[in-house]
Parts: sequence; structure tokens; C-alpha cells
Amino acid sequence: MPKHDIGHLNCPYYEETLANHITLCFIPRKAKLKSATIYIGQGGFLHAKEISSSKIPFGTPYYLMNLVLSSSLKENMRKEGVLASSDLDYSYVRYSLNTLGDIYKPLQTLLTRISSPCYEKADIDRFKEQEALSSKQREKNPILVSQKECLNNLYFSSPIRYGVIPSLDDGIRIHYTALKKYQDTYYTPKHIVIFLSLDDDIKNVLEEVKKLKVLSKNETKEVPFTYEETYDKVNREYREGVSNNPHSYLTYGIKFPSRSIIYDTYGELPFAIYEILLDSICFKNQEFNQQLMNIRANLVDTKLKEGGEDTFLLLTFQTEDEVALINFLTKYFSSLDKRITTADFKSVQEETYANALRSLFLPNKTVDAFSRVYPNHISYPSLIDHVRHINYGTYRRFLLEFKSFKKAVCYIKRGKQE
Repeated sequence: MPKHDIGHLNCPYYEETLANHITLCFIPRKAKLKSATIYIGQGGFLHAKEISSSKIPFGTPYYLMNLVLSSSLKENMRKEGVLASSDLDYSYVRYSLNTLGDIYKPLQTLLTRISSPCYEKADIDRFKEQEALSSKQREKNPILVSQKECLNNLYFSSPIRYGVIPSLDDGIRIHYTALKKYQDTYYTPKHIVIFLSLDDDIKNVLEEVKKLKVLSKNETKEVPFTYEETYDKVNREYREGVSNNPHSYLTYGIKFPSRSIIYDTYGELPFAIYEILLDSICFKNQEFNQQLMNIRANLVDTKLKEGGEDTFLLLTFQTEDEVALINFLTKYFSSLDKRITTADFKSVQEETYANALRSLFLPNKTVDAFSRVYPNHISYPSLIDHVRHINYGTYRRFLLEFKSFKKAVCYIKRGKQE
């Protein structure tokens, strides 16, 4: 297998597409823990309107993920010393395994369920019942509500505004045929990458991985979902709601230009810029945090997400004075290029590198880091190398443009719902 070594982070890795069309990325680590992530390069972003003449309801990827790695399977694996989990983003699904024992047996279990339907109509109905309760809880969560409505404020037609988790009504439309056709289309070897991290020789790892079996699929025909988004304005600048929660929450959303426009200007640099953006403008920015204290607002959640041509940033605050918070944020982001000094920028760069160095000691954090950045066709060591070499002038130029990105707000205030 070809060995790759960027020359820093002490993290050489091996990557190759095998004869069965699955890609293996092996990152050796000196640790007792063995970690694996099965990455599937299709996430919750709505790409296909139809597959082989069947409509694909929104939320199908979410349902399939939870049926493949069901709660009962996770419990059975836990009893055998394997911690299993899954997560869904706009661009991918990930199934993660961590154990001190044999990593290949649970890998085979998941690959078998991934490559062929492992559920029946009764399983789907049971999960719908579980999700009905979860969906009602999400609809009562003021943080999630403010974020969802803020996305609807930002976008006119992009499916990124739907998120990745279906509503109760969306879930009702999901059926066996759509799940199977979606699985036959995307849960295929050419979409699968296995990230593996453990203390072993590459020859032994390759020999074990080649023993793993995965079924091939018949070709399917997709009808793509098409849309046209407007990037020079937002759907709605402000929306307000009421929640029974004892606190009020405000989500401030920022809509980036289309991916093609950003990357035509900056090439691969935006991947590295996004890696340090929140630290430099929020988490590690003294002015930002001091002003929040002054107006008694707390930053409780952040989301910087990409899907298709679209990228957004959501900042969610707990606040009882939305006017003061909106005024501060409007002023702060109107001169963002002046808010980060050279020293601040260098400090964030160095801390990002140090954090990466620390996290890559652990196999579970290693496979997580490598798989997280994989959708952008870049390795994690390469990404951190780009972070180290961003020029302050280039970053400041990005912030100069960033302050002109379109923005929207959703405020969910405490009170009694009508």
C-alpha cells in the first residue's frame, strides 16, 4: 500500500482502493485501543429526487443509518466489548467502532448489514414510533427550533435548510422501497472508506481487511434533485417565536456564497480557514467574549456546515436582551477584519496545531479526524499543514469578504405559547 507522510504531526498513513472497490485508510498508532470508522460518502443533503422511479423522502439517510446500527445491535456489541456509534452529516454517514479486542469481527458485522437490507417493515415501524417521541422533543427544544427557523430565513430553496434529521411528517413518508433503493445506490463499495487505526503492521492489516466481505450491487438510475439558490440576499432577515422554556434563545445565521465562488478565489485554503474560523472570531476572541459578558449573553451552540454548493454558520445564544445582542453582532461582524490581530491569528494557528498533535495520539480521535475532513478530498495532516501556512494577509482578506456575507436572525423568547 502507498505510504503517505506529510512530514509533521508524526502521523504517516496508508491509503489504497482494494480489489473489491472499498478504499482503506490505515493510520498506525501505538495504543491498545483499536478504532475503525466505516465512512459512506453520501449524507443527509438531498441529492436524488428519485432512484429507479421511486421518490426518496427526506430523512431516508437518517432512518437507514439507525436501522443499520440499531440500538439492539449497539447493546449486543457493548456486551462483547465494542463501543459502536453512528453519525450523519450533510456529506457522509459514519459508523464508528472502538474496542480493546478484535476489531475485524464487528467490522464484518456492520459491512454485512451495510451491503444488504437488514431490516423489515416491522423494524421500520418500530423506529418510526421511537422517532415520533424524539421528533416531538426536538420540536419543543428552543435551541433546535431557533436554528431550524434561522436556516429557513437564510435560504430560499437549498436543501441545506432542511438539516439532516426528518420531522415527524417527513418520517411518515419513509418506506421500505425507498430505503432499499437508497441503500443499493449509496451503500456500495465505491462509496465506502474504512478508516482503521491500531498498533499493527500494514501487511497484517491488509491481510485482515481483504478477508472482509461486502456484496456488490446492481446499477440504479438516479433523478437528481435540482435547485437554484440566491446568494446576494436572504429569504427573511428576522423571525420571532415563543417557547415555554424558561430561557430565550437567539440564532444568528451567516450565509456563505456558493462553494464554487469561494474556491475559485481561494482554492483549497477555505478548508483550512474553516478549521480556525470559530476559534479566531468567537471562542478565543477576547473582545467577542467580553462584549457577550457585558450584555449577559452566552454562546451555547455553533454550527459551521457544508452541503452541496452551500455553507452556513449558525451562532446560538442564550439571552434576555435580543436587541442588545443583535446590535453587538451587527457591529462586530461589520468590521470583522479589524477584530483579529496578527498575534491573535498566530496564537490560534499554533493552538490548532498543538490540539491536532495531541488528538492524534488516540486511535479513536485519529479515525474521527481523518474521516471528518475526507469529503473535501484532503487528508487531515494536509489540512493542518495548510492551517500552519495560512498567511495573515490572506486570512484578513477572507474576513473582509466574510463581513459582507448575508445574515439572518431567529429569536425564540421565553413565554407561554398560544
